[in-house]
Amino acid sequence: MGLTGCTTSEEKEVGTDIEKIEMSEESKALTSEWVGTLIEDVPKGTESLADAVVHQITLQYQDGSEGHLSTKDVIYEATVGDIGLVAMAHPNQTPSFGVYHYSRDGEWVMHGMKHFGITDASEKRSHGLSLPEDSMYTIDSEIDDVERPVKLWTFYDESQLVTILMTDAFSVGDGERINRQTDGVEYGRLNQPSGNGIYFISQDKLILVTGNISEEELLTLADSLPEPSSVSFPFDDSE
Repeated sequence: MGLTGCTTSEEKEVGTDIEKIEMSEESKALTSEWVGTLIEDVPKGTESLADAVVHQITLQYQDGSEGHLSTKDVIYEATVGDIGLVAMAHPNQTPSFGVYHYSRDGEWVMHGMKHFGITDASEKRSHGLSLPEDSMYTIDSEIDDVERPVKLWTFYDESQLVTILMTDAFSVGDGERINRQTDGVEYGRLNQPSGNGIYFISQDKLILVTGNISEEELLTLADSLPEPSSVSFPFDDSE
């Protein structure tokens, strides 16, 4: 997750189903294997988190070609407090994704990224959670060299991608309360430019659940999560 110079808007109604990942026929044609990433500086004054990723990231392929990200490939874009989280489909790779973690103190700063895809070695699991599908692929990461450390878990398949983020609790000023409570937990809604996002605070931890699925599916997943203090979080103890 460490970063170096090179490393191996349509409106929608809240709570409705949203479009799944779709790639053009050109993008579906698998090109050379991805081998690294060029990372540029974010231009000063960049407001959009998606724009920050597009400016920063260039994918490098084994045959010497490059892949450039586009805001049309954003799967979700979430901001909670000073934390930014964006997921994008990668061009010319079938299917391949990137999840990028940022913080903001005047300007966007990337702290970590995770590139992943689906290969013959990939294996789906159920994890004992109420996922949008019975089982999904999973990848996780931890970013602890920042002022507010975070842990991330991403569940995905060919068309759906959901990320759970856990960090120390703090007040969220840009959310909207959802009229629903489960075991005393109050849920909030994030007004995202892409995808849906909900959050809640439990045991001094803030949990964000975001993805390109409906708000109701996110709430169902959140209801199935164990306590944040569970050693297996976000997975069921029996898994």
